[in-house]
Amino acid sequence: MTACDLYPVLQTGFNMDAALAVLRDILPLPEVTALRLPRGWTPEKAQLSKLVALLHANGVALIPEVDVPLSGTSDSLLGICDGLHVACVEDLVTLRKTVGSDMPIGCHCDNRDDAMKAGESGADYVAFPAGDLELVKWWSSVMELPGVTENVTTPTDASLAIAAGADFLAIPLQFDGKDQERFSAMAVLAAG
Repeated sequence: MTACDLYPVLQTGFNMDAALAVLRDILPLPEVTALRLPRGWTPEKAQLSKLVALLHANGVALIPEVDVPLSGTSDSLLGICDGLHVACVEDLVTLRKTVGSDMPIGCHCDNRDDAMKAGESGADYVAFPAGDLELVKWWSSVMELPGVTENVTTPTDASLAIAAGADFLAIPLQFDGKDQERFSAMAVLAAG
């Protein structure tokens, strides 16, 4: 069991070949448990197949960020994902009615009220802005529902988020030649 898990995030406009090359290096880290795809990404069948095979080989969940309604998300992606991520509580409420209670859904929250409403509305995790460690600390001290700290880009950010009680660190892939080094350093911190 790790102190917290690592949650790589692919950004809009990512290159699949570059992503697969980086993911081959970081997904084997035991602290990496989920991968978030950007909103609006429409995969080619061959790309999706390669990505899913790599994720399954490493026991990593596939979590696309989606718009509500789901009309902009491909059926092939919805059919194989392990959960969904939405940008706000209102989308969570609508999506929960659409997909039911079996599909895990995470929700971005900017404040306590949104986080509480997300929890009450069936969120499986809540995600907080990176700069709001007080919100992460409060959440982890009063709630059991997992909390994600978004946009963690350095080991220092990771240390602060872990100290605040984050259960997951959402780390954007930067494709700058340093992703593996960054993830390895954060994995050491996340392992506790």
